[in-house]
Amino acid sequence: MLNFYGIKNCNSVKKSQEFLENKKIKFEFFDIKKLDEKTFDFWISQRDITEFVNTAGMTAKKIGLNKERLIHLSKDELKKMILDNPSCIKRPVIESQGKIYIGKEYESLK
Repeated sequence: MLNFYGIKNCNSVKKSQEFLENKKIKFEFFDIKKLDEKTFDFWISQRDITEFVNTAGMTAKKIGLNKERLIHLSKDELKKMILDNPSCIKRPVIESQGKIYIGKEYESLK
């Protein structure tokens, strides 16, 4: 069983859920808006924190989090910004066997 983080009405999330269901992969859904710091700390221990930011998304645009700004923020500043605005995270984020998959990387799951 894998942990699946997303937003219910997000089209990317819906597509990835369909993909997993068609592959008969069991998952537990978690609302990414309720992301806790401990979980996020695990994610960023596995992957670079900048990989989680959807700079093209509405939330990132609203808070001014673009590619240019990403490179000027410290890891702690970016972490706080993401935890305060978890909707800016690329979706879905999937935890499976200690690995983290972001966005369309779910397509590599078997």
